[in-house]
Amino acid sequence: MFPSSPREASVSSSDLYLDYEMLSTNRDNIRSIAQLLEQPCRAMADVNGSDMGVDRLEQRMDDFGDEWEYGIGKLAEFSDAAATCLDEVLVAFRDIDEALARTFDEC
Repeated sequence: MFPSSPREASVSSSDLYLDYEMLSTNRDNIRSIAQLLEQPCRAMADVNGSDMGVDRLEQRMDDFGDEWEYGIGKLAEFSDAAATCLDEVLVAFRDIDEALARTFDEC
């Protein structure tokens, strides 16, 4: 029912066109970013400044690890939230597309 290509969209009974396949691919790519960032986030959590041997450097390394762990964690969180939003966009546009198609079929 949903057009999977621009050619298919041109024969659709509604004027609304959204490349669902492309949007789904983008959503999956964004979601994979969140999963990809899990490993570096764990690695940054394990940064231990005491391995440096110099007090001032130890503190700086601990701060660096904490900040990067936080930042990477936020990127993963935002990526997952963006993927969830794209899921909602897909559902909403499919619902609109179906409603428009039904309306045109009734006319």
